[in-house]
Amino acid sequence: MKIKISVNNFAQINAALAAVNGTAADHTYQANDLVRLAEEAEAFAVTLFTNKKQVVGARYRAESGDKVPSAYKFSRISTLVTLERFSTGWFLIEVSRGTIWGSGGSQQLILDAAQDFLATAKARSRYTVRAASIA
Repeated sequence: MKIKISVNNFAQINAALAAVNGTAADHTYQANDLVRLAEEAEAFAVTLFTNKKQVVGARYRAESGDKVPSAYKFSRISTLVTLERFSTGWFLIEVSRGTIWGSGGSQQLILDAAQDFLATAKARSRYTVRAASIA
């Protein structure tokens, strides 16, 4: 699957989500949620790199659902999505159904080894390590 995250593709995105969500709607993703996720992923990823070309290939994995009170004792159906950054934007590449309890959803940026090296190098360029003082 490879569907570009854009308003023009809402029908395709919602069809892919409906195929795994079934009738569940309360704690699952809809197409507009994926637009928000793509914007969040882009905003976070560009802070790690010196230019946008370096973001290509990064993935963003997210699970839907908010935290509920601990007294809520039932499981909820969630949507697990994986977005990947291509040169033309973020694309939906995987959708699956999940189960969450009280904790709610989560998001994680996934980098390859080369991207990790670049992100680490950028972070290290912003600080220095002082020499240890001998007392």
